[in-house]
Amino acid sequence: MKNKHILFGICGSFCNHQAILKQLKKLCMDNDVQVIVSENVYTCDTRFFKHDEFLKTLETISTHKVWHTIIEAEAIGPSNQQDIMVIAPMSATVAAKLANGIYDHPITLAAKAMLRNGKNIVFGIATNDGLGISGVNIMKLLSFKQFFAIPFRQDAPFQKERSVVAKWELLEESLDQALINKQLQPLLLGSKQ
Repeated sequence: MKNKHILFGICGSFCNHQAILKQLKKLCMDNDVQVIVSENVYTCDTRFFKHDEFLKTLETISTHKVWHTIIEAEAIGPSNQQDIMVIAPMSATVAAKLANGIYDHPITLAAKAMLRNGKNIVFGIATNDGLGISGVNIMKLLSFKQFFAIPFRQDAPFQKERSVVAKWELLEESLDQALINKQLQPLLLGSKQ
């Protein structure tokens, strides 16, 4: 993937943020990447990152100011500058909002703007409830024309039997396939154990 304008949405599932940074660095080597984050990512300190340090890292890697407001998300539609969007990690809450047309959040409104412009969205799910009630929303997204998933697996089937996490190393390949309206296969990868 080269010379693309990518909108990169980052939600909770804070334990996956370090892995996401690695993928963001790869994308930024040959593409222009604008990051947009959820309110929680923008404001919450966690055991993984202090929010201000994480945001500074994102801005250093992408060379753009991080977007984080509804106002910034709303402007994405009229400007129509991005070729594709990735949401990684995507939390179960954001999956539920998108699956049910709820756009009260920077990431979901950004996604709505991309859909308005006929652009595809690749999501990397990370949730402890992916094989529970949240699975309904994940499958619903996969049934929509413009949504594609980074292949995912059970990350700890004997400790957290409902938990699923995308294989982050497949992010760029998933984007390449989504740009030609294809889902990277296989989508279901089994488990790590």
